[in-house]
Amino acid sequence: MGAIGTGPGRPVVFVGVRLLDGRSPDAVEDAVLLVAADGRIAAAGPARAVAVPDDALRVDGGGATLVPGLIDCHVHLTGAHEPTDAYLQRSATDMVVRALRTGRDFLGSGVTTIRDAGGATAGIRRAFASGEMPGPRTQVSVMYLSQTGGHGDGWTPSGADLNGALPPDLPSGICDGPDECRKAARLQIRAGADWLKVMATGGVYSLADTPDAAQFTPEELRAIVEEADAAGIHGVLAHAEGTRGIKNAIRAGVRSIEHGDLIDEEGIDLLIELDVPMIPTHLIMEEAVRPDRVAEGITPPWALEKIRTLIERQRETFAEAVRRGVRIAMGTDGVAESHLPTELALMAERGMSAHASLRAATIAAARLLGIAADVGTLEPGKLADIVLVAGDPLAEPGLWRDPARTILVAQDGRIVADRRGA
Repeated sequence: MGAIGTGPGRPVVFVGVRLLDGRSPDAVEDAVLLVAADGRIAAAGPARAVAVPDDALRVDGGGATLVPGLIDCHVHLTGAHEPTDAYLQRSATDMVVRALRTGRDFLGSGVTTIRDAGGATAGIRRAFASGEMPGPRTQVSVMYLSQTGGHGDGWTPSGADLNGALPPDLPSGICDGPDECRKAARLQIRAGADWLKVMATGGVYSLADTPDAAQFTPEELRAIVEEADAAGIHGVLAHAEGTRGIKNAIRAGVRSIEHGDLIDEEGIDLLIELDVPMIPTHLIMEEAVRPDRVAEGITPPWALEKIRTLIERQRETFAEAVRRGVRIAMGTDGVAESHLPTELALMAERGMSAHASLRAATIAAARLLGIAADVGTLEPGKLADIVLVAGDPLAEPGLWRDPARTILVAQDGRIVADRRGA
């Protein structure tokens, strides 16, 4: 990596690049992108049409392709692919350290903005925003909301609670009935949540349920949505894999459906009618079924069985949702040491065009997170969140699987990773 979090304090001009601004599938060859001293894009286009100040720092892209900084709408900064016994040894301090390290790694991989879907505190967001710690622009949902016995309940048959003792800035999200749901929602909001995360169905890594189990009643879900609306935060994102829970969540007014693996035609109709995006998270499935993770017990047999029933169905429902025109934003369920841009390759392999997958990780994601005025495209006035990749990601979307192809990352106009000399 280059000098994380540093910048020249003067204009920067990227020269010798192909420019994909996020809006058009047509690249501008021999392009220039000029970043003003305030970190915003001053000009972008053909070299012949951009006037470059004499004092600008020149960064030569060597013919690589410049794209907008990537946005991941579903990550877990405190998560990792590790055996349960290793997880149980982690203290709250260990989790903070992991979150800071993971955020740094995400940023270095080209992901300049994230939404954490549970487990990261508002303090992590503040640490990245301060500039003292390198990391993506971050929105948090603090602790996810779950019914008793639901996907976020850490109960085990032994009586142990895998969630353990939570620190004060991660209040418990276990709640039952509309009144308890309102209280739990307010606790997350008090702790600094930008979003509320609700478990509307069971899931793969929970012991007491299955992904197709509907969780929370419509009344409970509406109470949570109402609290988010009343507080003026971004809204509610819903972990929702099973058909009934997906539709309950959409009808209750959530802002996005996470995973959506078993969605049916009626669910797709509702997403389109109410213009609710889906965040498919293919990467977590690919990571979980890796033979080494299975052999080491990181993916336990009971979780692997659930995944195998979902994974082919997920590919079918995703392709159908894309064909029908559902709004898709990128999310990965990414955790420590997961290379997040891989999701773009997976979306392109499973039904989206390469350009549409890039838009899902830029324009569509920025719109969902309410930051489209500042990021998501490379055009004058936007913050200079940019990624330089070796090759053409529209002709070769598989390049996103190779971390070495991401050769430079800038956030707010500051170069935070530079591998051009490698």
